[in-house]
Amino acid sequence: MASRANYGVAVTLVTLLIISATAGAYYYYEYQQAAQSKNQYLGELRTATTEYDGLASEYNASLSLYNETFALLTGAIAVVNTSLPIYQQASSQLSQLWGRYLSLKPASSSLYAADVLIDFGNGTRLWFNDTKVQPGWDAYVETVVLSNGDLQAQWYPDYQEHLVTGIDGVSDSQTMGWFLWTYNATASWQTSAVGADLLPVYNGSVMAWTYCGETASYAPECTP
Repeated sequence: MASRANYGVAVTLVTLLIISATAGAYYYYEYQQAAQSKNQYLGELRTATTEYDGLASEYNASLSLYNETFALLTGAIAVVNTSLPIYQQASSQLSQLWGRYLSLKPASSSLYAADVLIDFGNGTRLWFNDTKVQPGWDAYVETVVLSNGDLQAQWYPDYQEHLVTGIDGVSDSQTMGWFLWTYNATASWQTSAVGADLLPVYNGSVMAWTYCGETASYAPECTP
């Protein structure tokens, strides 16, 4: 009887050992699979990080190139009459490139946002709210961009500014002309004391162009 009991115990122990070994082998296999998956994920993460760094570098390089181009184009249109061929080319390219630049979604903190009204004097009023502009731009450059280069102006070197005579195909006449306005909460709308080239655009600025007649003292007969 004792032999049979010992035999039964031995069988039980062997069975438990086999089960334990099988379970150990299973969990070891699972561990190996998990470790392999982890290494694979780490490899994919490293690859993705490398690709992201490369794309980020290309993106920043593109933004830098755009900024350099903007500087060249704004410099070109800042000192020429709108009738010259170079103005037509530069203003058109500036407007197109600015649209592409904004599609890249550069950091909003690097751009200014301004509101601009263009009142054509015939009931048509176009508001360009939250217009994105480059720091350092003036009202003239902003108007060139908003009008897609459809702007007429005479450059006066002695005063370092343009006299704007037409926007979006609406030109000055003997009785009508364009007037530039600025706005602030205290004084409301005021005619600009300087030309568009000398009026800087800052974050949150509000300005307007109105087309209307003028009094004998050259004051506009309209307000925005």
